[in-house]
Amino acid sequence: MGATLSWAWQNPWVRVVVYVGLAGLAFLLLSWVMNGARTAVNIVLVAFVFSYVVGPVVRWFEVRRLTRALGVVVVFVGMLFFMGLATVLLAGMVGQLARFAAGLPALLWPLIGWVQGLPEQIGRVELPPVLLEALDQAALNLQTLLQAFTQTLLQALQGVLAQGGNLLGFFTGLLGGAFQLLTVITISIYLLYDLPRIGAALLRAIPAPYQPRTLELAQKADMAFGGYVRGTILGALFNGALITLAMYIAFGVFQGFGLEVLTQAMSLGFLAFIFSFVPVLGVIISAIPALVLALPLGWLAFAVVAFTLWLCNQIQGFVWPIIMGRTTSLHPVTGISVVLIAASLFGLGGALLSVPLAAFVKILYTDYYLNSRFYREG
Repeated sequence: MGATLSWAWQNPWVRVVVYVGLAGLAFLLLSWVMNGARTAVNIVLVAFVFSYVVGPVVRWFEVRRLTRALGVVVVFVGMLFFMGLATVLLAGMVGQLARFAAGLPALLWPLIGWVQGLPEQIGRVELPPVLLEALDQAALNLQTLLQAFTQTLLQALQGVLAQGGNLLGFFTGLLGGAFQLLTVITISIYLLYDLPRIGAALLRAIPAPYQPRTLELAQKADMAFGGYVRGTILGALFNGALITLAMYIAFGVFQGFGLEVLTQAMSLGFLAFIFSFVPVLGVIISAIPALVLALPLGWLAFAVVAFTLWLCNQIQGFVWPIIMGRTTSLHPVTGISVVLIAASLFGLGGALLSVPLAAFVKILYTDYYLNSRFYREG
């Protein structure tokens, strides 16, 4: 029996069938685990991604012959400082938006009053009866639309900013989120400290003949994905700093260059930094609070802020591909193209993964295909 199985195993098609079957079983098992333990898997995944992103900081300490534990402590002290700063900035932004929501009707009533007086203004000019009737109906429709817009926007802002609702559900969600955050931090500490040993243990699980090639591919994948992560963080930092400076100047012209305007500009810059990690839509979402806060200052201030945001977007569109090109070795046109194509085909997830995957494919193309016998001899 053993000799028969050994003989059958020599057939490459038998090995292919067995490997495909094992891959199918592994996929089914993974799907079952993902569906049954989605929350736990997400916690571990977030902890792993965080550990992978900040891993270079810990390695920087090791290269300078400092302890890995010190690097882990510095990382998490910095994370706590970042979370505290984010809380302060976002709290200030929420307060400003709440004040805007309260004053929204007073802001739009002059426009509604102008619409209401539009028929009288039109009546002073001799117009054909048909055109006059059409203009009256258009003014009525515009008035109705503005009133509906006012109520809808006011209700939406109040719903977002409201703290009411089911008190028990609120505290349950708050405690659940705090527990998940604490679990992510705990797992991240262990992962950061033992990441080299965990990687070595995973490598030992692969058959020995394939370990060198697997290690080589893992290093190349780390180059591609690590370069993308570094480029994304650098681009987000640049965008946040640019928006902070631009909004401080734009709002300072109308409100004065004081501490309150600086705090508001830092909040807007922080939102721009966060939403820079969301391709395409992030720029639009991060611009909405700035435009909303500019409305009470008048239409001139609104136009200046809108133009400033557009100018920042153009600068970002020029600088971001250069940063990604330097960190991932992709041409800017290639990076933009793969993001647009992947976003059209696979949505947000495709847009996020398109650049590192393209960088990894380029590394494989350069290191393997261009050095292969098939490429040299055909």
